[in-house]
Amino acid sequence: MKRVKLSMSVIVGLLLVSLQGCTHADDYVEPIPEVATSSPNELLVTKFATAPVVDGNIDAVWANARPLINSFTVPSAGIRTQPMNPDGFLNTEPLDIFAPFVGESYKFSLKGAHDGTNLYLLLEVEDGADSKDRMAVYFEPKNKIWKQEHQYANNLNDKFYEDKFAFMFPIKDATGAIPAGWNEGTCTYTCHGGMTGTIAGDHDSRDTKHYMPIAGTKADLWHWKRLRGSLSNTIDDGFVSAYNDFNGTVDKRGTAAANGRIPDAGKKTYDDNGLFTDPVTGKNGPKWIIPGKTGYYYVTDADYANYTAKVVTGVAVDGTISYKDDAAGTIKTLDPNADLASYAQGTGSKRFPGVKLNDGTGYVGYDSRNDTKVKATHNGSKWIIEITRKLKTEDTANDVVFEIGKEMKFGMSFFNNSAIAHGTLNLLTMKIVE
Repeated sequence: MKRVKLSMSVIVGLLLVSLQGCTHADDYVEPIPEVATSSPNELLVTKFATAPVVDGNIDAVWANARPLINSFTVPSAGIRTQPMNPDGFLNTEPLDIFAPFVGESYKFSLKGAHDGTNLYLLLEVEDGADSKDRMAVYFEPKNKIWKQEHQYANNLNDKFYEDKFAFMFPIKDATGAIPAGWNEGTCTYTCHGGMTGTIAGDHDSRDTKHYMPIAGTKADLWHWKRLRGSLSNTIDDGFVSAYNDFNGTVDKRGTAAANGRIPDAGKKTYDDNGLFTDPVTGKNGPKWIIPGKTGYYYVTDADYANYTAKVVTGVAVDGTISYKDDAAGTIKTLDPNADLASYAQGTGSKRFPGVKLNDGTGYVGYDSRNDTKVKATHNGSKWIIEITRKLKTEDTANDVVFEIGKEMKFGMSFFNNSAIAHGTLNLLTMKIVE
């Protein structure tokens, strides 16, 4: 029997004609299958003759890429057994650490391309706000103390963090095998639920991290931080191992202190330890300030070098800050009690930033931590984020290799103004074609 492929419009016409006459068995028409214009779970990475410019603007060439379209939705994280914030108590914090975010959903589109040497990704995420007010330092007049905005939100009005996203990819071992179990779980394979041994006051056991269940295996972890990557325009690149061996090889898998996240070798582009403690009074205060400046979210190394940003040297019992004003060592003071509204929790326009940044330059040698470049713009309703990295970097031990003609399972997450509450999609497939 002969088979003739025709478009659906032609088929409709033939059907209309058939109402006026008879057909025969050998006149069967097979419809042309429709080509999918998007996928909810497969990222098709095609080769572009002209590479897109990675500038946070969508070049026309991206119209040729098929998008993966889906949504991130924040799940419940389960019941906590220890408070998360330094001033927290179980009866003042939600028992579910994700509670202020649970059910939030963010639609996104992800496109991929390559030029034979580099991978390019275009991620668009619906988000009505550019969140960058990360843990600013404010003054509490009742107790005359400086505090940071909470890292972990207690309620809907307690969100003072930055937008973030993360990707996780498998790293093959020396034999070319991916970690056993990866394809069945992706990010959830490394997830940190059901831990034992939480310890009050121990940050690692309260905010447990991902780790690989099998010793000797790794996953590549890309972690974009909207504020902390502002100057370097890089993704903070690291990997997930079976356990963190910064301080030895203590295997804590299965416990709340398990932490397999390790940064790649390279320059850290930020200092986010924004509190100074006076050795005499024991009072906390901001570590870096620009007196009189309003509405800023970080200081830079350059600000420090030219004394635009001041080094805090002391905090008095009433909260008055002493700081080094110039290279000559002139000490000046700032009294928050004289302008309480400007330093108020949540609303003060002169609250001090909790982050100091550098642009990532000056590192000697290959910088694996910053080899994934990113440029992000926010247009008022969504993020437009372009990413690029070599298909195969110089650090194959700790970086995923993107192989043309192959496919892999991966996972991704989005953090909307959140330290750890995130919407996640797992068991996605990246297929790279010639």
